[in-house]
Amino acid sequence: MNVNIAVVDDEERIRQGLAKLVEQTGEEYRVVGTYANGQELLDALGGLQLDLVITDIKMPQMNGLQLIERVQQRRPKIKFAILSGFNDFAFARQAIRQGVEDYLLKPVDQSELSELLSRVKHNLELDSYRKAVAAEEHIRLLLSNDVSHLPEHMTQGASRELGQSELFREHYAVILLRTEPELAPERVVSYMASWTRAHKVLAWEPRQTVVVTAIGHGDHADTARELGVTLLQRVPHPIYARLGASAIHQGPLKLREAYLEAEASLQKVWYEDGYKAMNDVHHLAKRGDEGMNLLRLLDKDFRPALQMLDVARAEAALVAWLDDVGRQKPSWQALAEGCAAVSGLIRSERSERGPQPDEPEEEPVVWSPKRFIHWAAFTAAFLDAAREQLHILKEARQGNRVVETVKAYIQRHYTEELELQRLADTVYLTPSYLSKLFKTETGETITDYVISIRIERAKEKLLKEPSLKTYEVGESVGYPDPAYFNKVFKKVAGVTPKEYRERVRL
Repeated sequence: MNVNIAVVDDEERIRQGLAKLVEQTGEEYRVVGTYANGQELLDALGGLQLDLVITDIKMPQMNGLQLIERVQQRRPKIKFAILSGFNDFAFARQAIRQGVEDYLLKPVDQSELSELLSRVKHNLELDSYRKAVAAEEHIRLLLSNDVSHLPEHMTQGASRELGQSELFREHYAVILLRTEPELAPERVVSYMASWTRAHKVLAWEPRQTVVVTAIGHGDHADTARELGVTLLQRVPHPIYARLGASAIHQGPLKLREAYLEAEASLQKVWYEDGYKAMNDVHHLAKRGDEGMNLLRLLDKDFRPALQMLDVARAEAALVAWLDDVGRQKPSWQALAEGCAAVSGLIRSERSERGPQPDEPEEEPVVWSPKRFIHWAAFTAAFLDAAREQLHILKEARQGNRVVETVKAYIQRHYTEELELQRLADTVYLTPSYLSKLFKTETGETITDYVISIRIERAKEKLLKEPSLKTYEVGESVGYPDPAYFNKVFKKVAGVTPKEYRERVRL
């Protein structure tokens, strides 16, 4: 950075000589004025870009300490160094207590001057860095938060500090740039090298950069849009870029409003095809009740297809729904809510039919559009996930049919020896898978189901065919061993077959 310096001394020879020494120290040190007394400097102060004043400590009418005090009242950030003779040490010590950087003894030594100027330059750079960091923190705070939800002292402090900067002196706009691959802020800054207006570039969310740019008196309502177009044109091909621009605002406390406008504009062009696209808030259509509209579209075809377990029709309805969504270009929030509704409907249908064998318990997926670079990528990922869930639902429906088939077979052949392999062969499954599927769908094992069918049939025969001996009843339902039949019957019914017949007669 350059250091702008003023030299004040009532002796022309000294001030001109010192000015020459300053300029010889390095091209970054520039003498912007030499003055014979303090009043001359004060008269010129309003029109000077000034970082450092080097002043003689003893001058007529107004000494150096008085000059420093009066300049500090008007321009408190200007730094000072004093020229002093050996006999002026008491003055020099007082000046240092007033915040003077250092003092130089007459005659001025070049190396001492060089050391002083280097130290001042370092301190100015440090101040500038701290100021930039503080300004960025204030901007981030106001971009990210509704000011009504922040403590008043924070908002007022941020507004006061930012209001003094060139960026917020008049009007400003917010531009939101989203790229793939992600661009470092420094690279975005390089695309804006020709901009003569104040601007601030901030790294934001992944893939996104925020640009806050000053809008001056000579600008117009479409200036923010024109700046966005210019910036987008500087982004080289084949970087994928989307850009949204806000309206023009005044006052740092409007930063959040401006950001939300830029974000809404960006979300709209997220749906567009091609490598580059932009929009601004003035070209946004008014949003209606997007969430309800998307849910109504789901209710039209998708929900009925799911309820009827017509998976092919449900998939076709989902594709048509996404086509409608792409044409409407809803906000990301409305889109995420619509996709959550789709996932919820599929999960609901699956839960009503119970989990499948070996199926892990799943956490609901949150479909955040901002994770995807564009609408096409989002659609592809969402359709793949939905199709997978519909496929699982289809298998669940097939599982229901398999279980019903096995149950019907058992009811027809319960008197026979029912081996698991034989049952599995009837539905073309492996025995182990059939066992898991049956248990998942019914809550009981195949063996338990066979026993329950046989015992129910045995109860019927014991009541309706009193002439049959209990062992004959056992044989007729698949238990040729009377002792085993008695054991199984008592385990299920709580009494022996004979006791059951006698109790019912009573």
